[in-house]
This record gives sequence, C-alpha cells and structure tokens, in this order.
Amino acid sequence: MPIVLFPKKDKPQLARGFSPKVVRLNVRINEDIEEASLANISRSGLLALSNDIGSNRHVTKLDFRHVCFGPEEGIILSRGLLTNRVLLDLNLQHNNLSDVGTCAVAQALAEQGVLEALTLDANGIGDIGACALAEFVSTSRTLKELRLFDNHIYKDGGVALGNAIAKCPTLRHLDLGLNEIGDQGAVAVATALCDYNKVSKLSIRANGITSAGGKALAKALRRDCRLRSLDLRVNRLRDDAVKHIFEALLLNSHLQELDLGRNSIRDDAMEFIAEVILRNKFITKLSFEDNYFTDEAAEVFLKLLQKAEHLSMTEFTIHSNYISEIKLQQIDLFMRTHARELQKKKRENKRQRSQSNVGVGNDAREESKMSAGRQSSGSLSRSTSRISRGGSREASKV
Repeated sequence: MPIVLFPKKDKPQLARGFSPKVVRLNVRINEDIEEASLANISRSGLLALSNDIGSNRHVTKLDFRHVCFGPEEGIILSRGLLTNRVLLDLNLQHNNLSDVGTCAVAQALAEQGVLEALTLDANGIGDIGACALAEFVSTSRTLKELRLFDNHIYKDGGVALGNAIAKCPTLRHLDLGLNEIGDQGAVAVATALCDYNKVSKLSIRANGITSAGGKALAKALRRDCRLRSLDLRVNRLRDDAVKHIFEALLLNSHLQELDLGRNSIRDDAMEFIAEVILRNKFITKLSFEDNYFTDEAAEVFLKLLQKAEHLSMTEFTIHSNYISEIKLQQIDLFMRTHARELQKKKRENKRQRSQSNVGVGNDAREESKMSAGRQSSGSLSRSTSRISRGGSREASKV
C-alpha cells in the first residue's frame, strides 16, 4: 500500500466552487482555509485554481489525490506554482502526470523555492520525470519529504535522484519503493548517505536490488549514516548481502528500524544476525517476514532474544517462513512480554526524571529564598549601621 501524505482522518478541508464546466476567474479559496483538498475539479476550475495559487498567500497544503490529472493538467497547475511562495505540502498521488506533467511541476517548484513535502506516488513517472525531479531536489533548500512510490523509475532516474540527494541538505524522508532503480540506483543513494547526508527514513522496497546494492548500503551503515528507518522489503538480497549489512550494524548507532521481508535469506545468515541481536542497543524493529528460515533458526532466534542483556527491540517479525506455529508463538510471546517490560521501564525512568526535576526545582527555590533572606538581612544591617552612625554624629554636635 502506498504511504499517503495526508491520512484520511486528517484530509484537508474540501474547497468548493471549482467543479462546474464554466468557473468565474475570480473564484478563490477562502482566506480562512490553510489546508485544502479538491475533488471533481473541471478544466475550467483548474484554470481558475491555478490563477489563485499563483497569488495565494494563505494556503500551505494542497491535496490533489485521485483527481485524474494528466500531463495537461500538470502543466496548467505548474503555471500557478511558478509564482506561489507559501505552499509547503503538495500531494498529487494516484494521478497520471507521466514525465511531461512531472517535468512541468518540477520546474515550477524549483522556482517556487519553499515546498517541504511532495508526494507523487503512482503517477507513471519514468526516468525523464525522475531526472527533472532530481534537478528540483538538488537546488531545494527546504524539501524534507519526497515520495515516489509505485512509478516506473529505472536505473538512470535512480542514479540522478541519488546524486541529487547529496546536494539537498534538508531532505529527511525518501520513498522510492516499487520502482526498478536496481543496484546502480541503490549504489547512488548509498553514496549520498555516506556523505553525512541527513536522510533518516529511506524506502527502496521492491526495486530489484541484489548483493551489489546491499553491500553499498552496508557501507553507508558502517559509516554510521543518519538513517533511522530502512525498508529493503521485496528485493533479491541473499545471505552475502545480509552478512555485510549486519556487520555494519555492529558499528551503527542510528538505525532503529530494518525491514528485510520477502528477500532470499536462509539459516546460514544466522551467524551474522546473532551478534547484532546480542550487542546492538539501538534496533527497535526488525523484520525477516517471508524468507527461508526454518525451525532451527527460530530456536536460535529465541535463545538469542532471551540472552541479550541490552535488547531494545519491541518488534521482531519472522512470520511466513518455514517455521512451525509453536515456534512462532513462543517468539511472539517473548516479544510481547519484553515490549511491556521496556514500556514499564520507560515509564519508571520518566517518573524518576520528573521527581528529580521537581527536587532540583525545590532546591533552587529554597536556595533563592535563602539568598533573598541573606540579602534582606544584609540590607537591614547596613540600614541599622547608617542610622547608628547618624545618631552618633548628632550626639557629637550637641
């Protein structure tokens, strides 16, 4: 399922008045609306909306999901984006912009200069559109999220985007899932991560990545890149790539979530995974769902999880392997119990810190009162001294 920028419950308010076949040019989005979504927009309505976007100073989020925009609609929208200076979030997922519409939008956003989040999932974007987006990303100094799930981006587009990431200091979240960037695209992305890039969440699931791409990503992890979440699900990674990735995790202190589901990982990889389970203190979610592990590996997994003294993991997924139901239940039971214990410790630590802060605050107030008392006492003694000296002078005059 594609990741949506605006969850259904948080979908922006529907802006009305852009649906009729003939829409007056003075139709505007109400000034009290900062986040707007549109549905059933007509060509006439889109022209009016594009004019409004060009001069709009209050709408910061626009949601155009599932509105049947094609290349021509993308070009019309881009004319308004060209002169807009306030829009921060733009969601165009599940349309059909293709390369033509995407190029127009990307060029306009490069001029717009303030966008922070762009969603283009499922738009039929190929390498040409990806290269245009790469130009936008490389010049942006505000973009934080870019979602390109379920398009037709191959190695050339993947390489262009990977090179662009290295030039965008603000990007934090990149979703290239369900494309076909392959090993060359993965190597380009990994190279960007090695350059102390600040991307913290990366999804390159379902991209035909094999050992070469896995080793490149392992190199980035070994350099302790900023990644906190890495999704490598549904690729063609085997035990040799897993070896490099898990050896890197022994040196990495940032990664917290790793999804290796639906690859080709077997029991032989256990010797590399074991050390990470025992020694890594940072991984909280680890998935090996739908691989080729057997009951023998499951038994080893359970023993390792029980033995690990500093285990921070709250989710460990190993379903849909060649593992019996009883083994899966044993692992699930341990993980649920362990997660509750971690949550309990977290609450206790929070309560202790709160009490410690209260104690420090009380001590500070007591110290402040004592200091104020000392100052008051000092002022009183000085006043008394002045009065007594004044009295002495009067007596000597008499």
